Amino acid sequence: MAEPETNADDFLKDVIKPVLKDMAMDGAAAGKILMMTACHESMGFRYRAQVGGPALSYFQIEPNTLDDLYTNYLAYRPDKQALVDAYLPEGLDRLEALENDDKYACAVARMIYWRVPESLPAVTNDEGLAAYAKQYWNTELGAATAQKYLDDYRRYGPNPEPASWT
Repeated sequence: MAEPETNADDFLKDVIKPVLKDMAMDGAAAGKILMMTACHESMGFRYRAQVGGPALSYFQIEPNTLDDLYTNYLAYRPDKQALVDAYLPEGLDRLEALENDDKYACAVARMIYWRVPESLPAVTNDEGLAAYAKQYWNTELGAATAQKYLDDYRRYGPNPEPASWT
């Protein structure tokens, strides 16, 4: 297994918190579900590209999901597209940026969760957040379980957990 390229504490401090604040889409539950998703999907920040699949970034976003976000959601919400595109590095296309720029990937991931009509569970409801991730990120047909999201968050997530999350 590959060694982690980063760790949860640095990813939270350098990527999740500043991106969510800049987008004005922050909040403890939003930060926690993004961290939970990245911890699980990247196997503890080991993989920026899915082994044997098309998904990219620590969030493991598939190209079709990225295209759908832009075509069916952001195209009708230019203000939201501007928030995401503010992180798109000059000279990179969206897929290159997704794989190589953590802040762009975080902005995309936040917007994917933002478009879900159901509100995020409370930050103190770890089981609820894990079930939400399973339902809206992984889908019913995906191999992951809510318990696996929760276990991976507890294994790879920030330690100690930020006080603002409890």
